[in-house]
Amino acid sequence: MRSLISVVSLVIVASLVRFDGISFSPLAAQDRVAAVVSAARKALGGEDKIAGLKGLTAEGPFRRSMGGRDMEGVLTVTIARPDKMKRVEEMQMGGMVGGPMIERTSVLAGTTAWDDTQNRGGMGGGMRIMINEGPPPPPGGGPGPTPEQLNEIRVRRMRVEMQRLTAAVRANAGTLWVDAGNAESPDGKADILETKEETGRTLRLFIDQESHLPLMVQYQDPKPRIMMNGGPGRGPGGPGGPGGPGGPGGPPPMAPDEVQKRVAEMQRNPPPLGTFAMHLSDYKKVDGVMLPHKIETSIDGEPNEEWTVEKYKVNPQIKADTWEKK
Repeated sequence: MRSLISVVSLVIVASLVRFDGISFSPLAAQDRVAAVVSAARKALGGEDKIAGLKGLTAEGPFRRSMGGRDMEGVLTVTIARPDKMKRVEEMQMGGMVGGPMIERTSVLAGTTAWDDTQNRGGMGGGMRIMINEGPPPPPGGGPGPTPEQLNEIRVRRMRVEMQRLTAAVRANAGTLWVDAGNAESPDGKADILETKEETGRTLRLFIDQESHLPLMVQYQDPKPRIMMNGGPGRGPGGPGGPGGPGGPGGPPPMAPDEVQKRVAEMQRNPPPLGTFAMHLSDYKKVDGVMLPHKIETSIDGEPNEEWTVEKYKVNPQIKADTWEKK
């Protein structure tokens, strides 16, 4: 993840530019935005190709730092514009061949959204991953969000994630870009465009001034949190095995009431916001569209995730039941 060092420099300089500012009249600023977007879409494959990009699948291995541990696996993302997306992560604790597997699925299907997590092997139900998707329950143990409110929260979260990805691959966030100046790093200069997400927070797109390709997407989100809970298992992830409950580096098992207590505590204390930077590189042409094959993400300047996309499909045939919860 060493290439993220230049991204951090870019972020720091971008902040300085944003505050110090580059003064443009509103008309001149919008003319500049239009020129930057036009050049980017031309570099990505041309206006016709990008406008015709209605669907996309991306698949490949990833590695992520979670709670001081490395998780690795395969990430598959399917997008069908304007309002459908599926994200599937199959991950395993780093270095634990045959150990616990976790499959996380998140789906946006128009006005509905759902999440599902399945644990397999090793620690059984041993790892609980908290998804920061909604407000904490009301004080005093009152009623939490209704099913309808939870659906709205999930839909908003997935729509924002889809907006970030489409900004990266189409230089189009579905909302109006405004000029946020320039940034500079040891690797070159970038134009900065920004818009507002549905959350009200700012989404920034950095576009390389030389290649005109998207270089980075920057946004704010709650910092991810996980809770490790050991349980009965087998093999390398089982009791006494490396990384398993009772083994070196493995979490001790917790009683059910302790699990509930920990979960409630995490819900009562929402995580702080962090600055996420999604760095896009290793562009290759797929069916006439330039797409990034390496996506590295940092949180507050610290490397967090690497995703190497080994297979893209442009405008694939997507089965109707792709969006259904099975």
